Amino acid sequence: MSDDVRFRFAPVAANYATSSFHADPERWQEILTLAQPRERDRVLDVATGTGNTAFALAPHVAHVVGLDLTPEMLTQARRVAAERGAENVAWVIGDAGSLPFDDGHFDLYFVRAAPHHFPDLDRSLLEADRVLKPGGRACFIDCSPPRAARDHLHAVELGRDSSHRRSLTVEEWTDRIEAAGLVVETAERRELDWEFDAWMRNMAVPAERAADLERVVESAGGRAREELRPERREGRLWHAYWHALIRARKPW
Repeated sequence: MSDDVRFRFAPVAANYATSSFHADPERWQEILTLAQPRERDRVLDVATGTGNTAFALAPHVAHVVGLDLTPEMLTQARRVAAERGAENVAWVIGDAGSLPFDDGHFDLYFVRAAPHHFPDLDRSLLEADRVLKPGGRACFIDCSPPRAARDHLHAVELGRDSSHRRSLTVEEWTDRIEAAGLVVETAERRELDWEFDAWMRNMAVPAERAADLERVVESAGGRAREELRPERREGRLWHAYWHALIRARKPW
């Protein structure tokens, strides 16, 4: 599975440095609001990709480590770090399910738009708990549609990216996080107006397949359609898309 993730993301790494979701200043503010960073924090940004979350947090904390499976992603992160003059960030190749850090090493663990790729989410959550100091915070932002839309979008997610595993509802997220020993402090689902074409472009989905997946979204019926609300604007498909925003804490 790790090889599948690397295979899928290596060729499109540069897209994520400028992605309309990942690099959006409004989404960066969302990161800060959720994380509540402190100037002495040591932060781990898991599945950092091209480093957007790390860059959002870096000005507000002591040090950030951005970890990712894909060397090409970290090449982009290093390039952007040099352009930004970000000196309190470091980049490490590694797996969310087997973090190369000592117990209790970090004050803040953050992962964004990645856990739906993790082959063993429960193991990754246990690793988050392990590397946090007592009282440390763990923050999660990941795709999290309501159930009907989630079940309809599953085929679209897989068609866009074969390394996708499953999107979790907020309730499923809460259960999994607390089973790992963390205490959930806040959990909500946030909706965005989602441009389908931009979503496909990030992963360089071929035009014919993107058209097929577009038809899947537009074919939604019943409750899934009520949730997705697909519509055409100037010839482009837009629909609703959701993320869970969750902060948890490791007990003292």
